[in-house]
Amino acid sequence: MNTLATAGRQAGISKFEFAVIVTLVGLLSLSLNTRLKALEEEGERTEVELTVRNMRVGLQLAIGERIMRGEESRLAELVGANPVSFLGHVPRHYMEGDGSGAAPGVWWFDPDSRALGYRPRQPEAFAGMAMFRWQVRAKGELGGKVVGLRLERIAPN
Repeated sequence: MNTLATAGRQAGISKFEFAVIVTLVGLLSLSLNTRLKALEEEGERTEVELTVRNMRVGLQLAIGERIMRGEESRLAELVGANPVSFLGHVPRHYMEGDGSGAAPGVWWFDPDSRALGYRPRQPEAFAGMAMFRWQVRAKGELGGKVVGLRLERIAPN
């Protein structure tokens, strides 16, 4: 009698159970993809912030070295300098030129405008900004001499 009860049962999972499993896996993968996208955006923002911060620290060191050597008069030479030169290494995906053909995720220094640029891989991570630019500028002048420098973000042209 037990054989009749089990003979009508299907072995394995039903179509409904399979549909529930597929739906759950789909929802989990959607959630994971959303989280991964957020992590990628945060990673790119952090990478850009750290690179610019390191350039600023390198600029401060270059200023300090000249002051320590008594070469304050040579600070003006750093105005318009390539900020990448203040880093210990060149950022990945770096090029020299006007950046017109730069792919997303590329840093470039335009020797004509004396500006450093970056095109984000994920502009939505930067409030939709498609490009950033920075330039080493004089912070102040005293008697026609540069007394300080800063790496300043400038508006894209």
